[in-house]
Amino acid sequence: MPLVLARIDCRLVHGQVVEAWIPHVKANSLIIANDAIVANHILRSVMELAVPVEVKARFCRLDQVAEMLKEADVADERSILLVSNASDAIKAWKNGAGFNVLNIGNLHYEEGKSQITSSVFFATGDFEALQWFRSNGVSVCVKGTPFESGILFEAEK
Repeated sequence: MPLVLARIDCRLVHGQVVEAWIPHVKANSLIIANDAIVANHILRSVMELAVPVEVKARFCRLDQVAEMLKEADVADERSILLVSNASDAIKAWKNGAGFNVLNIGNLHYEEGKSQITSSVFFATGDFEALQWFRSNGVSVCVKGTPFESGILFEAEK
């Protein structure tokens, strides 16, 4: 399977992904699964500008994740899957992403959220999603860059 990293980041494509994660996991493909971005051609174009020319960027709806992963696999690509929130990560997993480790890199602060790290804040639904992933065999690591130690929530055996 060509998936080398599955990541939740409310910013999707940005410096941490481009400058740290892509080289660290030797990815040459980004799959950005977000229904709103697919429909917003201006924001999509801005994100495409941030992607290095040697990296293929695929934008897709959440229900197209398996198709995009298959396309990347046929092209022998190493892909990072990016989603913007925990709900979308569950949808991507249910739609065929099949990852067994999920990275959470950034979830912005909002009133009522609990701080997990300096850049990750969980709402009630995020805690529920964390438990859902763990009970479905997926470990979750809260880690902004590959150089941080991170917080690991292991999958339940």
